[in-house]
Amino acid sequence: MRQKNLSKLFLFLAVAAALSGRSLIAFFNTAPSEAAQPAAPKYVFIFLADGAGVTHMEITRLFNQHVHKEGLVIPDKIMKEGLVGLLTTHAANSLVTDSSAGATALACGCKAKNGAVGMCEDGRMPKTVMEIAKEQNMRVGLVTNSTVYDATPAAFAGHVTNRNLYSAILEQYLSLEPNLLLGGGRDQFLPRSHPGSRRRDDSDVIATFKNKGYAYVSDRQGLSESKGGKVLGLFSLKDMSFELDRDKDKEPSLSEMTRAAIRLLQEGNDRGFIVLIENENIDSAAHMLDAASVIQAYREFDRSVGLAYEFYKKHPADTLILVTSDHETGGMGFTGYPPFESLKKIASIRISLSKAVELLGPKPSAEAVDQLVAEHFKGFVLAPEFKEAIIKRKPHGPTFRSNPTAAGLSAMISAHTQLHWISSAHTNQPVFVAALGAGAERFRGYQDNTDFAKQLIALLERKK
Repeated sequence: MRQKNLSKLFLFLAVAAALSGRSLIAFFNTAPSEAAQPAAPKYVFIFLADGAGVTHMEITRLFNQHVHKEGLVIPDKIMKEGLVGLLTTHAANSLVTDSSAGATALACGCKAKNGAVGMCEDGRMPKTVMEIAKEQNMRVGLVTNSTVYDATPAAFAGHVTNRNLYSAILEQYLSLEPNLLLGGGRDQFLPRSHPGSRRRDDSDVIATFKNKGYAYVSDRQGLSESKGGKVLGLFSLKDMSFELDRDKDKEPSLSEMTRAAIRLLQEGNDRGFIVLIENENIDSAAHMLDAASVIQAYREFDRSVGLAYEFYKKHPADTLILVTSDHETGGMGFTGYPPFESLKKIASIRISLSKAVELLGPKPSAEAVDQLVAEHFKGFVLAPEFKEAIIKRKPHGPTFRSNPTAAGLSAMISAHTQLHWISSAHTNQPVFVAALGAGAERFRGYQDNTDFAKQLIALLERKK
């Protein structure tokens, strides 16, 4: 009986091999990787937390747990159900990258010099992941709470020698024609005669986008009501607001932009989409040594990832979620065994340090400083040396290039919470990449940041 069953098994395998056009020996010798190639994702989410390292995420996770009794989607869902890797961050010409070289590595798969956008060290300009997705007839979206012409979205869309060539970057967008472009930076779209414009010519770039079929929206309500195949959303003159300062009636949050992006990119679409969703405010807040704004920005970033996770649960076989960063900023971390109450102390802060700088102005008086601390930093006491540094505009040591007001207030927060910074600049720390869904296995392990693009392009090029 056993021999008869084995004969039936070999007969079945022989028939299967014949039907597949292979010999029986070749059938048995098929490599696992050849037999089960990862599926090409139909929907790709690239979440980029600009300037965020592992500690930014971990402090936010603890903050959510102890202040709000909530979890965090990135570690609780994306990492636990998916895979985790690490990426290097150095640039072609420096141990420490800027955002343009970091984004170029992630978007184009090559090392770039700091300042270059979509351009390799040797001058090559390989297609970005967005350009390749366009060739696959996928819809393309770029979402940021920075200016839309900033280094990160620019590197995913085009190629210029310098990140400050804003007009050229906007021309690249008009060439790529992403289905969705959302963020700040209206100042480079307005003709120079218009108040707030920073253009050097009279071009009305909003009108140019409209002539190419884009619907234009400028506030939260307009975004919620937006329809159509192509949408340009500019919600502020420059960078969008920190979450602590945002006018919630007018300016959409990152998660609201993410929700709109999913709706607009998916509607009537059978070819799939790829969308970059960046939270620039994490990096901007870290440059200002602003712990409260970093945490609130990361919480909003995580809410955005949560919307993609809900989408993934409905389309698990077709969706790939990638969560990563271009570099780490600030080297923030708790030291000296502080109690968990330090997190609640941070939660009591009501404005960003950037807003505090704006309110106090370049020549703050002692009375104005006292009043600001009493109103917006309740329970904190500004030590005399920090107050003097703010009033007399003294730098807070050679390592901290932040504004003296921000540095002094940050030092006050550190003294009360024991959350400290090693710098107000970028560091060379590696960053994590969390991957969930179709093709996620390609992103595990320790890789160069250029491998991120190479792995994603390999998946996209398998999509026909």
